[in-house]
Amino acid sequence: SLAAVHQEVQEQKYEIGELDDRLDEVEDGVDRLGQDVQENRDAIGDVKQDVEEQGERLDELEEVVDETVDKVEELDHKTLSHAPAWSRDVAELLNEETDGDWRLLSKRLGYTNDDIRNWATQPNPALSMFDEWFATHKTREATYAIQKNLEEMNRIDAAEIVERALAMAENVVEDSEDEEGDPPSIFISYQWGFQQEVKMLKNHLEQSGYKAWMDVGQMGGGDKLYAKIDQGIRAAQVVISCVSEKYAQSPNCNKEVNLSVTLGKPIIPLLMEKMSWPPPGTMGPIFSEYIFIRFFQRKGEETGDERFWPDSKFTELLMQLRFSLPPDESIITQAIYNKWMANSESCVCVLHLQTDDSVSQTSGQPEVFISYQWGKQPQIKALYQRLSQLGFTCWLDIMQMGGGDSLYDKIDKGIRGCRVVLSCVTSKYSMSANCRREVSLADATKKPIIPLLLEQMTWPPEGPMAMVLTQLLYIQFHKDPEVQNRWDGPQFEELLQKI
Repeated sequence: SLAAVHQEVQEQKYEIGELDDRLDEVEDGVDRLGQDVQENRDAIGDVKQDVEEQGERLDELEEVVDETVDKVEELDHKTLSHAPAWSRDVAELLNEETDGDWRLLSKRLGYTNDDIRNWATQPNPALSMFDEWFATHKTREATYAIQKNLEEMNRIDAAEIVERALAMAENVVEDSEDEEGDPPSIFISYQWGFQQEVKMLKNHLEQSGYKAWMDVGQMGGGDKLYAKIDQGIRAAQVVISCVSEKYAQSPNCNKEVNLSVTLGKPIIPLLMEKMSWPPPGTMGPIFSEYIFIRFFQRKGEETGDERFWPDSKFTELLMQLRFSLPPDESIITQAIYNKWMANSESCVCVLHLQTDDSVSQTSGQPEVFISYQWGKQPQIKALYQRLSQLGFTCWLDIMQMGGGDSLYDKIDKGIRGCRVVLSCVTSKYSMSANCRREVSLADATKKPIIPLLLEQMTWPPEGPMAMVLTQLLYIQFHKDPEVQNRWDGPQFEELLQKI
């Protein structure tokens, strides 16, 4: 009906009116949203501008930081003036914590744990350590020590920096002919940890008539240094090996020992610290054939001065050197020489003067040649004194210091000129190459040999001496060690009868 249609139209008109109102509200909301978006755009623009301003400020701050770093480095160079320029690059590598970092290098250079702890509190521990090292050592010696230890630590990356720096400095000044010179007759092979001790040893050797060569004293660096070491060993008549635990582990020291053996150079091992013998490692088979000289002090052997060796051991070293070369008397410091001679001459006995012509003739050629190893020197000096008191003229190596001949020549003349040889046998005696030479020469020249057994051991002794001594009857002096200090009793009477 029309009424129903009218009613429906009215309802739709009402709904359209509501939709129109809602549309107006939506339009108002859109307008407000557009206004908010515009405001956000403006805010974002402001933020972007702020970010750009902050970026510019950061760039300025970065420039300030770079300038500050440059100034700090410049200040470091001014305050840490002892360390060379290359030390900063090496320190940067060593500051990284590894098994072979600056702490290991510090220990190898002889610093204590307290020193390492103090440097650890510094911003640059390695550089602080370098500064201390170069402040207390000569630059070239300190540089070489660092290079050598870095190589032994297998830090080739850091060692190459040092080597390049040395190579660049090599051509700054040419070496003069005087600086090159001829290598001395003695080459001292050592590990850096004992550098100060070896320098003292070198000084005392020169005061006693022997010029010695040690790599720090003739330092160049890189290939030139190794060439000098090679030249020094080849020119040497004797090589002194200062053996320590670190020495036995050092690749460079192993090379020096191997070259010495290959060239047939006489080697005198000095034991610088208490350790097993022969040393473990690749040097063991080589040094097993050598008898070392204990060159460190035990309790009661202190000398009261800077020397680290016992007096008797330095004399033993000088005697070993005499086997290969005589001292240069023109460079001997009189005080040192007299002290050395006094040690050996203290046991000489003044014999009763005799006018017999036969005595004056035999005084030039001692009748009794005493062959022994230096481990028994105090007892043999007592034997020499006892026989001298009884009227026998004796030959003993420590009485042959004077003159320009080598000790080998004196031994040869002594054995050929004597009438009997006393062979004072110990385990070390049977191992000694020099003692074996004396026994062989006595046997070859048909000299009567009287073996004196000074310690408990198998007979005949092991080694080449067995061929000569196996047919001889020994006199045992080992059961009562005091007899070797007094030289009396039935065994000594038997010795006198055989002489």
